[in-house]
Amino acid sequence: MKGAVMLAASHQDIWTFEFLSRCRWSVPASATLNVDQIMWRHPNCLCLLLLSQLAFALAVYEQCNHQLELQAGQKIYINSPYYPGQYPPGSSCRYALQAPKDHVLLFKCDLQLQTLVKDTRCRAEVFHFNAEGDELLTSSEYFCGVGKFERQSFLNRAVISYISQRKEVPKLRDKLTTTTTATTTTTTTEVVPLELDEDEKEAGEQSENVDADNDDDAADSVADDDDDNFSNEVLHVLQDVGVSDALAYVASLLYDDSNNGRRIGSTLASPNLAQLPGGRTAQASAKRAKILPIYPLASPSVAAAVGGGGRFSCLVEALAPNCNCGWSLTQRIASPTNDEASLHEFPSMAGVLTKKQGKVFCGAAIIHHHYLLSAAHCFLSPETSHASQLRVVVGEHDLSSVYETFYTRFYDLDALIPHEQFSQANGQMRNDIALLRTRTPILFNRSVGPACLPLQPAANGKKLPLVGQQLVAAGWGTTSYGGPQTHRLLKTTLDVISAEQCRNSLSQGSVPAHSFCTYSPGRDTCQYDSGGALYERSNGRLMAVGIVSYGYACATLQPSVNTRIASFIKWIRAQTPEVAYCLKQI
Repeated sequence: MKGAVMLAASHQDIWTFEFLSRCRWSVPASATLNVDQIMWRHPNCLCLLLLSQLAFALAVYEQCNHQLELQAGQKIYINSPYYPGQYPPGSSCRYALQAPKDHVLLFKCDLQLQTLVKDTRCRAEVFHFNAEGDELLTSSEYFCGVGKFERQSFLNRAVISYISQRKEVPKLRDKLTTTTTATTTTTTTEVVPLELDEDEKEAGEQSENVDADNDDDAADSVADDDDDNFSNEVLHVLQDVGVSDALAYVASLLYDDSNNGRRIGSTLASPNLAQLPGGRTAQASAKRAKILPIYPLASPSVAAAVGGGGRFSCLVEALAPNCNCGWSLTQRIASPTNDEASLHEFPSMAGVLTKKQGKVFCGAAIIHHHYLLSAAHCFLSPETSHASQLRVVVGEHDLSSVYETFYTRFYDLDALIPHEQFSQANGQMRNDIALLRTRTPILFNRSVGPACLPLQPAANGKKLPLVGQQLVAAGWGTTSYGGPQTHRLLKTTLDVISAEQCRNSLSQGSVPAHSFCTYSPGRDTCQYDSGGALYERSNGRLMAVGIVSYGYACATLQPSVNTRIASFIKWIRAQTPEVAYCLKQI
């Protein structure tokens, strides 16, 4: 079952097996991997690049990798090894932090990295910040140079790390010690002091004699150019297939030949070191690669004597933020025809399926860590009428694929709450709404999260949606009445029509209370789309204003009837008294 391994994965061998499984390779769980052989034997497989990213992260942070949990309102300092001294060249550490649910992490970091003038790509010393808590560095911002910055996590997780690139990585025996006071906790990574090896001593001596090595510099520059050209080719390939800049950056490091001994220049970064160029480059976008403004550091002679790669200190605080809901990965309005949704365009979209059959039969919309909205009529049959028979899938896009997204998760239900006054008679459905409660909390991230709810009326006092508005619907339903069910998430834009127009068009001649109608020639929701939300989209935020209820065939001359969520806000709150829903004006 898709996602099952990911939910259970906590060890390196399971992660590796999962990546290979996504590439559809037949690999025993005990297989010993030679990453270099695999990569060069199958250079065009994107999964190999993902595997390389995983292997890189696991290897780099094997000796210094920390998981920290903060309580609400807690503050901690995370200091680099040896702080206030400098961390050893060639070392690396990663710190994955988590705040309580529905909190955010505020970072105030002071970086002092020994960035060289020639190192405009932040390759020798780099500090990463990942606002989404991705430990594999995907979508990270990275920094070099010296200065201060503030960042906030997207939700309740974030990761910071540093990597010092040297030919040999020292063996760090780190120990994380925490000292707690009434308001502040200080967290410091301690390591056993290391002696400089011969290469590092020579590098220190060369730092005082740069001008005497011009010929060597020229030769090294040629080697650097060749190495950069090859890395750039890799970066171009990655970007062509849509891989993020941060991933491309890491992959380019993997392709560097460590035996080349890329010689690092010896001149410390000057106070005039500028920010990286603005536009998208083969290396990284300006959004993710930043060189901090410079302020005076120790003198070059002192830095050479210390022999460190830099230092940093971050104050981290767990805060209760303003609530958040309805985020979307694109602000693009749905196309005027049935079209495939963008990957994770609808983070609140969920599919409802039976444990026995494993097939999505209705849609649902996430509104809380434990609750989803759907249509009551989805749960009338003996196979779907009990929560113990059902589960929901979130973070999904292509039902037929197991590797287009890493955010797919399955959650079993422990409660099914249809509206107590739901009825179905004469081809009409009234109060067609249900709440689904998951056994375990749904983990939110950039690709999975709650829709906003219409908690307040429109400016004119009427309940949303208003006549004339365009709404966007999404689902894995059929593309024609009685036709095959789509395996990719589709979307379409629908027009809200007046109740009078709807009554005149419907064969039954009436519209149930607390409902509204949509009609757009040639466009419609269809079978198995029931229970999914109809969204009002504004400024990239999605508000669930309707639930797909019923229609007469699909895309005919008759409109479709949908449940008006705004009419059931009191009912939703009464069924979920423990939840404080997020009020957003979109």
